Amino acid sequence: MDILGKMGGPMNEAQKKLYKKLLKNIEAKDEEDELAQMTAAKETPAEAYARKLAIERKSEEMMRAKAERRLAKKKEKEEEALRVKIERQKKKEYEERKKKQEEDDKKVKEIEIKTHKFFRLNKFGKGIATGVVYFGDSIRVNESWIPHGFGEYKVNGEILYEGDFSRGQMHGNGIYLFSNHDIWRGTFRFDELHGVGMLEKNNAESGEHEEGRECLFHKNRRICFTDELLPGVHIKLTGKSGTGPAHHSPGATILNRLKKPGHFRVKMDIGGVQSLNLAEDAFQIDTSVARVTLLEDYVPRAGEKGAIRDGTYAEKRYNFNEDIAMPTYTDHGENWYSDKPPPVSDNIDAAEEEKKRKKKEWEARLKAKQDAKDEDEKKEELAKGRAEKAAAEAAAKREAEQAAKELADRKENLLKKREAVEAEMLRRENKANEAMKVNAGEGGKK
Repeated sequence: MDILGKMGGPMNEAQKKLYKKLLKNIEAKDEEDELAQMTAAKETPAEAYARKLAIERKSEEMMRAKAERRLAKKKEKEEEALRVKIERQKKKEYEERKKKQEEDDKKVKEIEIKTHKFFRLNKFGKGIATGVVYFGDSIRVNESWIPHGFGEYKVNGEILYEGDFSRGQMHGNGIYLFSNHDIWRGTFRFDELHGVGMLEKNNAESGEHEEGRECLFHKNRRICFTDELLPGVHIKLTGKSGTGPAHHSPGATILNRLKKPGHFRVKMDIGGVQSLNLAEDAFQIDTSVARVTLLEDYVPRAGEKGAIRDGTYAEKRYNFNEDIAMPTYTDHGENWYSDKPPPVSDNIDAAEEEKKRKKKEWEARLKAKQDAKDEDEKKEELAKGRAEKAAAEAAAKREAEQAAKELADRKENLLKKREAVEAEMLRRENKANEAMKVNAGEGGKK
C-alpha cells in the first residue's frame, strides 16, 4: 500500500485498518446508491446487466479507437523520422559529391595553371603545338612566366627532366634523360650537370637500364666515376676550389673516401692532408702517374682494387645563336625558334622503327618501375607483419611474467600465513602445558 501517513511516512497498522474500513463503507454506499437508482428507474437486474455490458463494450471500443489513434500517430511519427533521415542522408551525399567535385575541379584548375605548352608560329602566324609541355611551379616576370621551383619537361609525353628549377634554369636536384636514353639522377647548377649523382647506362640490346653508378660532373662534363678514385690515385687540381681561390698545390693523392658524398681526404703534393669536396673542385685523374700503394691499403695480389677508366664525355647543350643561324631539330622534328620545316627523312621506315623501339623502351621502364613499387609494398607488408608478431610475442611474454610474479607472491603470502598459524598454535600449546603444570602443582600441595 503506497498511501503515506499523516507526516508523509508509511501508515501504521491502526491507520491501515481504518483505511480498509473506509474503503468498505464507500463500496457499500456505492452499491446502495446503484440499487436506489435501479429502484428509481424501475430496471430489472437483466436490464441493468445489459446496460452494464453496453457501457463496458462502449468503453472497450473507445479504448480500441484510442489505441488505433495512438498507433497511427506513432506510425506517422516513424514515417516522418524516416523521411527526415532519408532527406538528411541525401543532403549529406549531395554535399559530399559537391565537395569532391569542387576538389577535383580545384585540382584540374591547379594542373591547368601549372601546365604550360610550347608553340611555334607557322608562316601564317598561327601557333602550332610542338609537343613540349612544362608542368610545375613558375614565377611571373612582367607578362612572361619562368619555371621556378619543382617541375618537369615533357616532349610528346616523355619526361626529359624532372626536378628543381631556378628562374628558368635546372638548378638543384633532378633527373635528366639523355638523347641516348641514359639517365642522370643528381645535382644541377645553372642549367648544367654539376656535382655528385648516379648515372644509369641504357642497354640498347635489352632496352633496360644498368645499375646506377655514382660519378662526378663538373660544368656539364663528366670527370670520373667515384669508384675510380681509389686510395693512391693521383689527381690534378686544375681550377678554383669550391669555397675559395685556386689550390696552391698542383695535385693531390687520394687517401680515403669520407661519408659525405663527393668528399675525399687527400694528401697535397706540397705537403699536408686536407679534406676536399671534389664535387665542387675542377680536377682530373692524372693517368701519367702510376697509382701508389698505400701502406694501410697494401694488397698482395696485383690488380686488386684497381681503377677502371673509360674517359669522359660532354653532352651537347642548346646554343641560341647557332640555332638561329643554322636551325637544328630534335628527334621529334621540333624547333622552338624557327619556322622552317624540318628536313624530310629519307628513310621513313627507319624512323617508324625507332619510334616503336622508344615506345617499347618506355613501356619496359614503366613496368620495371611498377615491379619495384610492388616489391617495396611487399617488403613493407612483411616488415609490418614481423613487427606485429614481435609485439604480440612481447605482450605474451609480459603477461606470462606478470602471471608468474603474481603466483609467486600468492605462494609467499600463503607460506607466511601458514608460519603465523603454526606459531600461534605452538604458543597456545605451550600456554596450555604451563597451565596444566600449575594446576598439577596446586593439587599436590592440597
